[in-house]
Parts: sequence; structure tokens; C-alpha cells
Amino acid sequence: MSRLSCSFCVLGCEADVVLAAQLRPKKAAQYVAVEAKVRADFKHCLSMREIVARAKALDDEYRELQRPPRGTVLSGYVGKEATRKYLAHVERGGLDLAA
Repeated sequence: MSRLSCSFCVLGCEADVVLAAQLRPKKAAQYVAVEAKVRADFKHCLSMREIVARAKALDDEYRELQRPPRGTVLSGYVGKEATRKYLAHVERGGLDLAA
């Protein structure tokens, strides 16, 4: 991913969103269902259905991608130790985005 943001970010580039669909196919399928329900494309002129099709084509041509270990990208920004502490905090329930 070229940016540190939500994996399915409407502001992300097409390559990042396709990569997200490869890494998180179940979440991508949920977005396809929502897109059909609200009758709107995920991005202007780019539907999630098309994104999933591109991801599948890449998986078929090369191989299915495996997710990297948690925190891999974050550690490139803040270092391994800070990432380890952050992930431990999250796993203890120290981060509640719904609160």
C-alpha cells in the first residue's frame, strides 16, 4: 500500500484498492453488497465489483496474496518497538474506535 490509511480508502489509488481486495476478499465482498444496495460506485467510475474482478484476475495470473504480519507498514513509519507496544495496547482492548 502506498499510504497508511483504511485499506479500502476512496482516496487511495486504484492499485491500493485492488491490493486491499486481494488481501481482504471477504471485506471486499461486503463492499460489493453495500454498493449494490445503495446503487453507487465505490469511487467515481470504479465499482467495487470491478475492483474485485481485477483482484481475482491478478490472483489467477500470479497467485493468491498472503497478508503480511500485523504492523509491517506501521513499523516502517514509527519503528518496530512503537509498533509492538501499539499492537499490544490494541489487543488488550485499549483502542475502541466505536467509543
